[in-house]
Amino acid sequence: MKPLYKFSFSEAKRNNEVEEFRESLQENIRCRDFLDNEIGEKFDGMRLPDECAENAVKEFGYDRTMWVIANTILQRDGDGRFHHANREWAEHFHIPDDRRNYEFALRSHSCIVDGLADDVRKMYAQLNLFSGEHTVRSEEPQDYTGKLLVIRADVLKEECRTPENQLFLASGGFGCSPDSSGRKVFGQFLNDGEKTHFYREDFVGIIDEQHIPQWAAEKMEQVQAQQEQESAPEQTINLNM
Repeated sequence: MKPLYKFSFSEAKRNNEVEEFRESLQENIRCRDFLDNEIGEKFDGMRLPDECAENAVKEFGYDRTMWVIANTILQRDGDGRFHHANREWAEHFHIPDDRRNYEFALRSHSCIVDGLADDVRKMYAQLNLFSGEHTVRSEEPQDYTGKLLVIRADVLKEECRTPENQLFLASGGFGCSPDSSGRKVFGQFLNDGEKTHFYREDFVGIIDEQHIPQWAAEKMEQVQAQQEQESAPEQTINLNM
């Protein structure tokens, strides 16, 4: 699957990424045509089968499929045939206001696009990914040092997008402090122990204890016990006794 480019043409020019923008736009258009064809072939006048969304996700992935559907809803501002929940969902993608966005807006009827949005949202929800509702709520910025964090789903590659891969145990880095100008947060994936770093903005926040899975709680205990053992001072034997 080709990567989805989420920025405007003007930003692509500033960053010397025009080719990436154009390739992604062409793939968006191909996704639009794919969905319109699926609807044209499978809509029976009353119902759109789930396989339309499923086939698009298999071909283009969740990110691009949802991007194209959301863009279509946003392009039809004021169209009352979209449910309020789907319009709110579309707005969360923050698709840049670009003069070429109309090129990858679906041509299908708004009621059918609204049903398509329902279908893809249900599919994505079945991944059971962690979100803001699973994190600790706080009015003050939080220190991430030693905390179990939730990585934003869109930071992970689609093939790695599972709740297990979202849990990251932070060990340090300037990004752990909310007051630091540094952004890097060092640590490890809890599920396999791979050590790496992310940026502070790549995290949803600190996971709430009530949402920590049993396997994760057990793994946390193992990691913390190992860290305590490694940091314990070595005992020396006095041979002069």
